[in-house]
Amino acid sequence: MRKPHFAPKPDPRFPHFQIYLQFTYSKGNFLRYYTGVTVPKEFWDKEKGRAKQDRKFPGFAEINAHLKRIETEAEQIALRSQYNKSDLTNEVFKKELDTFLGKREVTDDRVTFFRYFQKFIEERAGNPNYSKGSIKVYVSTYNHLKKYADEVLRREPFFADFNHEFFSAFSNYLFGKDYGNNYVHKLTSTLKTLLKEADRREVSPELKVKDGWMVATREEPPAIYLTEDDLTRLYDLDLSENARLCRVRDLFLIGCYTGLRFSDFTELTPGNFKKSDGGKSYIEMFTRKTRVKVSIPVKSELLAILNKYDFQPPKAISNQNFNDYLKEVGKLAGLEEPTMLTRIRNGKRIDQTFPKYELMTTHTARRSFATNAYKAKVPVKYIMSVTGHTTEREFYKYVRIRPDEHALLVSDNPFFN
Repeated sequence: MRKPHFAPKPDPRFPHFQIYLQFTYSKGNFLRYYTGVTVPKEFWDKEKGRAKQDRKFPGFAEINAHLKRIETEAEQIALRSQYNKSDLTNEVFKKELDTFLGKREVTDDRVTFFRYFQKFIEERAGNPNYSKGSIKVYVSTYNHLKKYADEVLRREPFFADFNHEFFSAFSNYLFGKDYGNNYVHKLTSTLKTLLKEADRREVSPELKVKDGWMVATREEPPAIYLTEDDLTRLYDLDLSENARLCRVRDLFLIGCYTGLRFSDFTELTPGNFKKSDGGKSYIEMFTRKTRVKVSIPVKSELLAILNKYDFQPPKAISNQNFNDYLKEVGKLAGLEEPTMLTRIRNGKRIDQTFPKYELMTTHTARRSFATNAYKAKVPVKYIMSVTGHTTEREFYKYVRIRPDEHALLVSDNPFFN
């Protein structure tokens, strides 16, 4: 494939040249295409194939920029044809250039990568089995890939581009934007999910997904749990003079006592609370993310909180504001135990120490439920049914117990007596 160039078509009847694109885009295939551009004969540089940069011809910059766009698009059309191994004829080539220049309506129904990605997002957004959070991750991945394509590739990715090198380069691009390991892992794993589905649907013969493409490794997120003593301090904290923090504290404790996600425990209604034949209270609901029905016993502390609100928990606020207010609550409760966290940023280890309350988030509630239930020797299978973990391996990553706590848990085992 030779580089495209522009040539003038002289006509003695007119003082202007008509400018044509000439391009040998494959062996034996030569394209001659009228660009729609005309340039006064004295202002055309035949050697450079561009309009002369002359103050007497102020339109030269706009014309040359336009020709550059045509040249780039012609090269992209030829490259796409090579990658997709499709037959490219002069007729098809001219139609694509006509569409690019707005000479004809867009009727191109080729499955390009970003078109497929958009369709994929639309499909999943319309499927009730996928949460808004999942769709948000797909949209974020799409946006990051668009920026990568614009800033680095300078073109849309072809399906044939995706390989280990692409994932490595894309991961390094994200690390260069100062994103952490887990966020890069989430974006690259989301991209891999998309490509696996495209491969399954046989969207492109050039796409061959391989497991070894994942570059970014996931690290355990910096997270804490609150002990039963911590929860008691929160429960006993007098917030009668601060209704805002009282509602946040109570909502958070509902999460700690149920193990439900923020999106679930903030939407509990009186209809979710049941009583057994023996008079024991329990919660029954379908979780939003996993669509699984769970039944959760109601602890006495939880029952007392729910009675305050007639079994209609306080109205939720935004996750961000909730986390900010929660830290205020934790500080007032004196949860100041120094806690060191280790993060990996762009391959570098960063150790930081915080008071415990600064690390409290809505997700701390679920971790606290799982860890305290495990320490209380509640069957793991039951805890997993509430937390939504499908494998014990993932569950045990979730439970936050220090080695000394683990030792005490098993110390009563006859093996150690």
